[in-house]
Amino acid sequence: MPFTRAAVEMFISAKASAITRCGASEVSKKVPELDHWLTHFGLLIICNNFPPATYRLFALNLIRRIYAVFLEYDLAREEVRKLVKDGNGRWSPYFAALTHFEMAISQLYVALDSIRKLMDHNFFTRGDGSFEEKLNFIYNASKHDIAETELPVWFTDDGLACTKAEITFAELEDFMLKMAGLVKAFSEPKNPIQA
Repeated sequence: MPFTRAAVEMFISAKASAITRCGASEVSKKVPELDHWLTHFGLLIICNNFPPATYRLFALNLIRRIYAVFLEYDLAREEVRKLVKDGNGRWSPYFAALTHFEMAISQLYVALDSIRKLMDHNFFTRGDGSFEEKLNFIYNASKHDIAETELPVWFTDDGLACTKAEITFAELEDFMLKMAGLVKAFSEPKNPIQA
């Protein structure tokens, strides 16, 4: 027997019962080459001896993580669609979607942090309100915070949030597409990190 909305709000999560639509788009459709990234990169290494050996494992790992962001985001979106369609007390899709969103955030943040370490460049400063800072807050809440009165990370019709930050799906998708552009840069001989 499904839970009532009131029971979910009172005993499980008020955030879970508030979802009325899926605000996440099919962003992966904007990157048709997505499913071939890793194969294409492998062919570049084998056939063209590119990128330089010093960057190969870094690039491979970065591409793998960015690819995972898109996969997890698509899985989250499908679960949100199930929740909106079948809601009425079936709240497992909310938690499945949240898990996939958290995995996407985690892979995105780890990819960004890898670039930070390689380039020795900070992408945000505390209090700047940038996307990168908000991504950091949500990643850290997911990884370190303990659920007390609400889940450490949740999603709404329009995006993801924690107590310190909110990211809209539009902001997240825009950043995902920027990272997809980075994958493209790694796959071209004019790669800026080649020197």
